[in-house]
Amino acid sequence: MPVETAPPPPHQNESAFPRLDEEDLECLRAIACCQQYQDGDIVFRAGDPDIDFFVVESGALEILNPTANNAHVVTHGPGEFAGDIDLLTRRPVIVTAVAQGRTRLLRVAGDRLRDLLNKVPRISERLMVAFQMRRELLSKAGIAGLKVVGPGKCRDTTVVREFLHKNFVPFTWYDSASDEGRAAMTEWGSPRKSPVIECGGGKLLINPTLRELAKGAGVWRHCPDQTADLVVIGAGPAGMAAAVYGASEGLDTIVLDRLGPGGQAAGSSRIENFIGFPAGLSGADLAVRGVLQMLKFGAKMVAPVSVDRLEAGKKPGDPLSLHLDCGATLHANAVLVATGVGWRKLVAEGAERYERAGIYYACTAVEALLHADQDVAVVGAGNSAGQAAMYLATCCRGRRVHMLVRSTLGPAMSDYLVKRIRSTSNIEVHEGVEVTAVRGGRQIDEVELKSRDNPELRKTLPLGAVFVFIGAEPHVGFLPDSVARDNLGYLLTGADAVATGRWPLKDREPCPLETTLPGLLAAGDVRSASTKRVGFAVGDGSLAITCVHRLRTTQSQ
Repeated sequence: MPVETAPPPPHQNESAFPRLDEEDLECLRAIACCQQYQDGDIVFRAGDPDIDFFVVESGALEILNPTANNAHVVTHGPGEFAGDIDLLTRRPVIVTAVAQGRTRLLRVAGDRLRDLLNKVPRISERLMVAFQMRRELLSKAGIAGLKVVGPGKCRDTTVVREFLHKNFVPFTWYDSASDEGRAAMTEWGSPRKSPVIECGGGKLLINPTLRELAKGAGVWRHCPDQTADLVVIGAGPAGMAAAVYGASEGLDTIVLDRLGPGGQAAGSSRIENFIGFPAGLSGADLAVRGVLQMLKFGAKMVAPVSVDRLEAGKKPGDPLSLHLDCGATLHANAVLVATGVGWRKLVAEGAERYERAGIYYACTAVEALLHADQDVAVVGAGNSAGQAAMYLATCCRGRRVHMLVRSTLGPAMSDYLVKRIRSTSNIEVHEGVEVTAVRGGRQIDEVELKSRDNPELRKTLPLGAVFVFIGAEPHVGFLPDSVARDNLGYLLTGADAVATGRWPLKDREPCPLETTLPGLLAAGDVRSASTKRVGFAVGDGSLAITCVHRLRTTQSQ
């Protein structure tokens, strides 16, 4: 049946709301069923999991926002389609779709959508761009998804907001001291604890654990005991690159992360030296793109989950076993550790009191929004610190950003960033200083600095928040002692693993990324002697798949 054509509504973003032509629809008809709906029929409801992919042949499909009394979001006409990234994540949908007039829809089963994306590139490209842009538009609009109410400068509220942001779950946050926040809390019976999160169907979560929040938000998927070709621990750039290449090459791939996709890079406000993105992109954008790619090729993502311990097989060639904190056990002949590093905590008087309530170890819109009209400090001298300083200085020109550097600005930072920071009028660089104290009442009022050259020389800076990017510690505590580390705790691989004298096999050398435990690989920041840059981590993750194929060949002999 030919598609009816009409010009797109002028208010619509053509990339987010493309129109498929007759040739596209003919491709879809080969795998879709055709369904008729009458005016007012519900096609899917907010909260429905695992929905199918719907394309309008005739009539119209109106999208409504149930969190705003079913307010109109958009109407899809002939050739247009419903859905965003949740068609790939398989999370419950956050909007409701209603037929307008007599409507004829092409319906592609959700479990066949990946076949469509991988086999029909002319459609795939437009769908992937549209899915991503629609979620971005919804998130920026702040009109759909979960409702979060809690004090702004509160550790628990920040944890909830950071988790939802990291897992690209649309939500609207209201400070519990605002009129909207007080009204919502009254409507919910004035719970004694906060934050409070309203999920689909009116379900309330009161100061939940991350696992409870993940279940309520539809992020958590049951993880049964299973065996895979490759298990990737860590969904930062190295882990996501490995998942994309592994899944695209037919490996049954599972990705685990203790929080969600993006890794440390997700806390970066702007990455400008990653090839292919001359205008730069945020860490969150990189995470969304990476996740969509790996899901498109069939990789599975499980988060939030931690590996309690990893065990070797009883004999060489036996699968490695991963015991997860959710109770599941995974088995795989190849495991990639891409857990990255964590920023070291700020050691200063009073610092612990304000963690995630004025002292932050990431710099995204979630944290920056809380201190929009306040001067802030950035502690560190690497690229992450520089990117944070630039973001904070440009998103609020009226604030002053103090860069606090132990030695000098430059040696550990890309030259373009150093020049940009030096030329930004509302960034003040303090070299040769350390933070000795953080002071305030319910929120930070000031920090005290001391000179490294003259410890008796001290000064205070009035400000509202401190963003910390100092040092790094690898996340490797779950690994057995048989996995060799260097003197800083990073994992030794390849020739460095052999040099320890602890490589156990006589019949082969380790792969370049293989640790002293056969079958266990390491990539990205967690690997000893690696370059701590996003591009390098992506290359490491790609190389890991070459190692996995080599291991599979060896194991099959």
